[in-house]
Amino acid sequence: MARVRIYSGLDEALSEWRRLGVPEGALGRMDLDTKRFIFIDGVGKEECSSLLASVERVGGRGFHCKGERALLAITPLSLEQLMMEGGSASVQEMGAALRHRFDEEPPAFEWEGGSLDLSSPRVMGVLNVTPDSFSDGGRHLDAEVALQRARTMREEGADLIDVGGESTRPGALPVDAGQEWERIAEVIRRASDELDVPISVDTRRPEVAIKALRAGASLVNDVSGLQEGMRDVVRGEGAAAIIMHMRGDPRTMQSDTRYTEVVGDTYAFLERQVRKAVEAGVPWEGLAVDPGLGFGKDLQGNMAILSRMGEYRSLGRPVLLGASRKSFLGQVLGSEAGDRLEGSLAAAAVACWQGVHLFRVHDVRETVRTLRMVQAMKPR
Repeated sequence: MARVRIYSGLDEALSEWRRLGVPEGALGRMDLDTKRFIFIDGVGKEECSSLLASVERVGGRGFHCKGERALLAITPLSLEQLMMEGGSASVQEMGAALRHRFDEEPPAFEWEGGSLDLSSPRVMGVLNVTPDSFSDGGRHLDAEVALQRARTMREEGADLIDVGGESTRPGALPVDAGQEWERIAEVIRRASDELDVPISVDTRRPEVAIKALRAGASLVNDVSGLQEGMRDVVRGEGAAAIIMHMRGDPRTMQSDTRYTEVVGDTYAFLERQVRKAVEAGVPWEGLAVDPGLGFGKDLQGNMAILSRMGEYRSLGRPVLLGASRKSFLGQVLGSEAGDRLEGSLAAAAVACWQGVHLFRVHDVRETVRTLRMVQAMKPR
């Protein structure tokens, strides 16, 4: 699904277009009287010519820039005419992306035997059964302590519980699959039996995911983007999955945080992985996406993603925010991991206003109350 960004005027678009390498001469040919500019990501080279021809036929202007990107200048009336006429696959994708982006109806999020109503924001409580997670490492290694934390989060309003047995903080060393499963096995089993909320397993390993799903988990939260082996597990077990963007692995992900355009690049990755999952037989309704704040991004990149979370809605899938207590918030606040509540809540509020559906957090009670206030303030 193409990513579509709409600008209200040329000034708003110029700096990003130049960063993408659009020739100055091409920018000069854009119609300065046009009040709406559309930037489309994910347009294949074979489709670009027909897309640009369609736009120019109805009086717009457009050209191809780096990679699978196109820039269009088109009036709202001409855009409406183009959509009504149908046209190429890219024209249809542009229409679908715009519809998903601004659709008031929430996307379905389902798995075999269950679903999650996204008509209001949903909170996923973080439960790290690890000795070295960046915020709460070592606190919940004992299964009974972890289960009590899960119960508390449920009482505070958590709609899901996300259980992980391997730290994925920057620089973290991997653990083997056996150790990872040993840490979370009892917690997954008992939480699935005792709590009336879906349990998610936070893992990169198919062999851990399949055990967790058979022990009662309903979702896989995969920071590595749902690669082939994990797609097979999710499909075979009838589970749902959250696809996250990460560059490299936790040990290396912060070594290169350069992007042509961070929102467009992460969007393109998520679109590709959603498409591959569907082609592999994973139901469209069972997928959600997470741009991966803090995973291979610098402060500027994280802030760009956070300020434009609504653009990921164009994928047509539920969007998850994972900003809670992360280091980029500490960079702004000048605080350590345990003292980033205000930053975490501000990020949740900004994302909620943009229509984000899922919030993975450590501070459940505070986030639930913040989201309730944001929802009450949003125009109906």
